[in-house]
Amino acid sequence: MRSAIPIPFLGFYPVTFPQSELDEAVNLLGSNSASDVQRFAVGPPKKTEPLAPRKDYETKNPAVLEDFGLTKTRPIGDLVLARLGDKGANDCLKKLMGKDWKDWYFVERVEFPDIYAVHFVIYGPLGRGMSSSKLLDSLGKGFGEFIRAVHVPIPKKFLE
Repeated sequence: MRSAIPIPFLGFYPVTFPQSELDEAVNLLGSNSASDVQRFAVGPPKKTEPLAPRKDYETKNPAVLEDFGLTKTRPIGDLVLARLGDKGANDCLKKLMGKDWKDWYFVERVEFPDIYAVHFVIYGPLGRGMSSSKLLDSLGKGFGEFIRAVHVPIPKKFLE
């Protein structure tokens, strides 16, 4: 049991919904009162595309660690941040998870080169989400800190 007293939980069930049925609008709040609101109807998007899974791929032309000089074994969190919610290469992320990696998990990777960021989604560990999981530490934020605590070789020049 997660607690001595049963508590309700939410389950997320994705569905498709015709965008023509959405009543999208922009609301601008006025400064005078809560009833001072201007509503501008936007309507559904003029063009939509089917949602497809992102491609799973490795980094193109990865840098060799030795090119950055001497390294020191430190938690990867000394260098990188994590922002996770409950919803290197993929193989490297699997290595960071160690024995906690399961073969039925799936990693989705998206690079954002203009902001020097990589976005990973790991499908599987949190099941249908933290509130419907039997895992004690099921929050995505806890998972992010778990990954940041893994010790890896980090170039010393990045730790200064």
